[in-house]
Amino acid sequence: MAARSRTRTLQVVDTEFSADAVEWCPVPGWHSLLACGTYQLQRPADKAGEESEPPLRVGRLYLYRFSTEEGCAAPLMELQRADAPAILDMKWCHVPVSERPLLGIANARGALELQQLTGSEKSGCALEAVSSLDLGPDRLALSLDWSTGRGESSASSVKVVCSDSKGCVSLLSLCGSAASLHLLSQWKGHEFEAWIAAFDYWNSDVLYSGGDDCRLKGWDVRTGSSCPIFTSRRHSMGVCSIQSNPHREHVLATGSYDEHVLLWDSRHMKQPLADTHVRGGVWRLKWHPSHEPLLLAACMHNDFHILDCRAALGKRGVRPALLGCFDLEEATGTLEQRTPP
Repeated sequence: MAARSRTRTLQVVDTEFSADAVEWCPVPGWHSLLACGTYQLQRPADKAGEESEPPLRVGRLYLYRFSTEEGCAAPLMELQRADAPAILDMKWCHVPVSERPLLGIANARGALELQQLTGSEKSGCALEAVSSLDLGPDRLALSLDWSTGRGESSASSVKVVCSDSKGCVSLLSLCGSAASLHLLSQWKGHEFEAWIAAFDYWNSDVLYSGGDDCRLKGWDVRTGSSCPIFTSRRHSMGVCSIQSNPHREHVLATGSYDEHVLLWDSRHMKQPLADTHVRGGVWRLKWHPSHEPLLLAACMHNDFHILDCRAALGKRGVRPALLGCFDLEEATGTLEQRTPP
């Protein structure tokens, strides 16, 4: 087991609600911007003699800018905050759309919302809603992914995949310079919640999805959605995180409530390349944007882990090396900015 990583905290920000989605902007020229989405379940006060009302899912969207100025005591500066339906997931498009960064948000009203940056990074900027599409009634939008993971797609070919609490997977495209959304197809992918959906960044016709039915599935939209191209039961609990490696073709990482991170060769999905127990449900996985073998895992109740997958990708059955474990404050609604010493 790796020792705790030696890091120092630069700043702690109270987001009030639970911060469940934090994303740096990947678009060149805008790397200092950080978006944070929050989620909170609020139960209405009981009234005597009346039926209790359903709980409300509320959230807030924050936009921050990170300052690289030497000696800055609070480098993370808040630029904007906006109350919103609870945010389950959000991700930036990896390429500019109409020459501006674009943020996708999956919310508790069952909608995919797009917000675009206005202004400039130096003089001040803000997010502005440009379009929204409801995925269907009585559902939560649970996840989204862009087809632009390798940063090479043109804006005219950008697609988005979403998953929802009804077990459905939805494929959408962007239309025109206004970044309006068009639903291409939607299908029932899982028996229960479809926690996660993701693109194969090397082939945007191939999608992956994971659900509370413990199934990991692959789909090829060219052959229709009536039957997956594979179904894996290798995870023993709900599959809640998937990401294709943007640097190396055929490499896929998945995580589950079963506390295991699996690495796969997407050409051979019967058995994973490696299996690492991280002792916490794996809510999100993210490959490093420039260092191919490094994988970050956000683990419920067990902090964040950085895995070095270099050896595992070279030889089947070799476990990734655990480079570090990052503790976070136990109190909900806390966002920490950390850096190695």
